[in-house]
Amino acid sequence: MSISSRYINEAGEHQIVVSGKFDFSLLNEFRDAYESAPADAKKYVIDMRSVDMIDSSALGMLLKMKRSLNLADGELAIINCSSNVKKILMIAKFELMFSIQ
Repeated sequence: MSISSRYINEAGEHQIVVSGKFDFSLLNEFRDAYESAPADAKKYVIDMRSVDMIDSSALGMLLKMKRSLNLADGELAIINCSSNVKKILMIAKFELMFSIQ
């Protein structure tokens, strides 16, 4: 279980990579990852390629991130989801708030 992040200056993109179980134990790490992004970040990408499991607290963290960032002209994308994770996101109607790829 871990979170890593990096900023790609040319694209104005802040990437957050989640690994393992995405649950309440990652709350502080996840919040630190998006709060540490530069002010000029226009796109936030959450890469879930290595997520084994996602629970309701992770859904809450994603919603909190969206509210906290308040991106007027920016984009928030969740990418590389497994079929199980994508199914959970779709059941929760997250495709209405995030770009899910």
